[in-house]
Amino acid sequence: MSEQIILDPSQYPDTTQLVQEDDTPLDSFINEKQQRLLTEVLSGYELNDGIPFIVAANVGIFRTVRHPAIVPDIFLSLNVTVADSWDRRDVRSYLLWEFGKPPEIAIEIVSPTPGNELGSKFTDYALMGVMYYVVYDPLGELSDRPLQIFQLQGGRYVPKTDTWFPLVDLGLTLWPGVFESVNDTWLRWCDAEGNVIPTVEELAARLSQTQSQLTESQLQLTASQNQTKQALLQGIQLGLQLKFGSSGLEILEEISAIDDLNLLQTITSSLLTVEGLQDLRQIYLS
Repeated sequence: MSEQIILDPSQYPDTTQLVQEDDTPLDSFINEKQQRLLTEVLSGYELNDGIPFIVAANVGIFRTVRHPAIVPDIFLSLNVTVADSWDRRDVRSYLLWEFGKPPEIAIEIVSPTPGNELGSKFTDYALMGVMYYVVYDPLGELSDRPLQIFQLQGGRYVPKTDTWFPLVDLGLTLWPGVFESVNDTWLRWCDAEGNVIPTVEELAARLSQTQSQLTESQLQLTASQNQTKQALLQGIQLGLQLKFGSSGLEILEEISAIDDLNLLQTITSSLLTVEGLQDLRQIYLS
């Protein structure tokens, strides 16, 4: 976990002149979808035994008041929470002296117009103290490796050979599939076994599938039970006729209303020993 920065509030710099918003557009709709996939999927998700965290897209991170903000496509920071109100300027961006620590993970998604992901940003995130730096290059603009992950060691980034972040209890994986009607390869959060963290839509689809399977199983069970009941009733009808003649069929309608298969089986076996219809009726009326 990133080292906590302790600063007395009286030492906080003046943030009134910080430029915290601009009108720079995103490069493409696909980048916007990818960013939402990495942020919305963690809504309501629990990390590390329920500790609080922030995951955000296109939010400026200020290392010092003298340096302009770095704006990662995605960042994730543990043990921090957002403010309840946006009235104060010092809570609208990620100010390191306010939150007391850098994010654990910063993710950059390379667009058709690269933005120094392996240049100045590489250095800036290291100076900020971000433990893991991820460069996702789906179009191969920087290299033939779509996913590169780096870990901070001794103040500089070294390549990380796996995609698991033990401090965060999450991993990343490249997932071929459909998100919001777009069939592509997406960067997804995953658990230790490589299972992607499902979106709300995926959870709803799983629930619907489970309910459908349950309903189908219930229908199959009902059909099987009906077949068993009809077979038992046919046996009872034959037994009544053989033992009591046509008068035995007088109670067949009453017996046909019984849905308890165990009771019908008891009636069937009792036909061999009962002496009269009244004795038989006592079995299912008692």
